[in-house]
Amino acid sequence: MKNLHKIVLSSAIASILSVSSVQAHSLWVNSFESFTHKPGHTTVGIGWGHSIPVDDIMNSPNGKVIVDKFTITSPDGKTTNLAVPTSKVKDPTKKTDNFDVFSADVALQKIALKKESKKGVYKIEATSKPTVYTQFIDKNGKERLKLKTMDKIKDIKKVLMSVRFQAFAKSYLTLGQWSKQKATNKGLEIIPKTDLTNVKVGDLVEFEVLFHGKPLNVSAKSMEYITAMANGFGQNDGFALMSYLKNGKAQFRVQTTGQWIVACNHKDTVTKDGPLKDLVGKVNFVYNGASLTFNVKE
Repeated sequence: MKNLHKIVLSSAIASILSVSSVQAHSLWVNSFESFTHKPGHTTVGIGWGHSIPVDDIMNSPNGKVIVDKFTITSPDGKTTNLAVPTSKVKDPTKKTDNFDVFSADVALQKIALKKESKKGVYKIEATSKPTVYTQFIDKNGKERLKLKTMDKIKDIKKVLMSVRFQAFAKSYLTLGQWSKQKATNKGLEIIPKTDLTNVKVGDLVEFEVLFHGKPLNVSAKSMEYITAMANGFGQNDGFALMSYLKNGKAQFRVQTTGQWIVACNHKDTVTKDGPLKDLVGKVNFVYNGASLTFNVKE
């Protein structure tokens, strides 16, 4: 079990520190709409890994994530908590010479609309628990890894890396007419500036990316950008569209039908005079990841 935990932590860090969001593990929200039978419903769940709509599980040996909140907010502003998937590492339910079988919990659940449901945009969000990873050389010269801040570890000889990571994901369900989406000014968030209700191939879609309410901007100091790919474009071949963020804004032209995921990763260095000064002596860097998923029907 100790070796399994070590694999989980090492894989998670490799995912977090990956330069490209195409290579890193991502957290996203799946929302499969159906209006065949009125008033309609959506089946929602959480995705984790590399390939939408379903890739890995939350407690995978290849890198796990702890989902802290999974919610849906109605057009009238009321937020309802959804079931959260487990992130506890478990042994396989079956083992064979060729493969192991793991129970998969991706928080799949149906949201059934009603005749009296409020018209407008329903926002579905998932947020991971902030997690700290500290890699260090201990006083015996061994390389170690702990889920603790540097100040909580007593046997450090040399710190190799210490980071705090958190992921934010969202999707939307529109009943009736789309409405302008507002910023929450919390964490890293991707806000659509385009009506996502009926996006078609060839349409230009625009997004705004904010970090605690402030727009990210590409510069010589920080290369801020979004990536976009779909289950029918890019991801199976290992590439994505990329658009630099200018004054928090970026856009791309939709290439295919299917589910699209827009992602952004942001890194901050902890300094004594910076906005993260309360983390000095605890971690060296703070990484945040955000995603937004939407469907292109034609």
